[in-house]
Amino acid sequence: MNHKQKLLWGALLLTSVSALADAAEKTKVLYITHEPGKYHKYTPQLALFKEVGEKAGWDVTVMTGEHHAQIKKLRTKDFAKGYDAVVYNFCFAACRDLEAADNLMDQTRVNGVPALLIHCAMHSWWDTYKRGTAGAIGPHYHGKAKAKEDLVAEWKKTHGDKAFPAWGDFTGVASTGHGPKKPIKMTIIAKDHPITRRFPDGFTTGNTELYNNAYQVDSVVPLIKGVQGKKEAVVVWTCPQGKSEVMGLSTGHGVDDWKAAPFQHLIIDGVNYLAAPKKAPK
Repeated sequence: MNHKQKLLWGALLLTSVSALADAAEKTKVLYITHEPGKYHKYTPQLALFKEVGEKAGWDVTVMTGEHHAQIKKLRTKDFAKGYDAVVYNFCFAACRDLEAADNLMDQTRVNGVPALLIHCAMHSWWDTYKRGTAGAIGPHYHGKAKAKEDLVAEWKKTHGDKAFPAWGDFTGVASTGHGPKKPIKMTIIAKDHPITRRFPDGFTTGNTELYNNAYQVDSVVPLIKGVQGKKEAVVVWTCPQGKSEVMGLSTGHGVDDWKAAPFQHLIIDGVNYLAAPKKAPK
């Protein structure tokens, strides 16, 4: 090999090493949705999330497909393994697949992968916390979940004393409904938090939905509240979950929400906060 060839190979090697280093340094984000969506326009939202990921410099992997097929994929063991954060943007309100819900929760609680839940992700697995009987779950929960008794019985039959997967306890702030499609004034509660650092206090959305707060678990950290007419609710928050934590972002119903810079900043700063290594408490 002559001198020029050696220089060429050296340059190629350095380029490859640099590319590998850049890839290794990028935040790896898994985005889970379903298309096209019955009540939400998940296809254009996916396109906008890809743009957000590119702005943030993330390495984004997308898991999408038809509604029921996506629920089945959530049963896959360790599906979030290797990612720095996972983002859920779906609407599974009528879903009664407890194995999917439990395995999803385990990605964060057991495997330590933090999660961002967007909008209708809060309105999922309603029979585990909204449509049933108070106290049906037993001692393994922290909120005020009202679960369907038949689901609880089915769970206990196959899982014994393992905690029932009450979805509202996982989101941290449980929501059971929403208001009209009207503007929401968003006010920062935690002004020094990394997630709110770029958010304009008092920002008013376009026409969108204010999700109610049916209950919240004790460990929730409210970050932003929303006011729509006489109704008020926490709309952005974090909540510890086992080995990691979740962030809830309940706005984001329509494409116009997603196009707004403050909304995109909440996604970017939220995922970066979740993915950042946290110091262990003293």
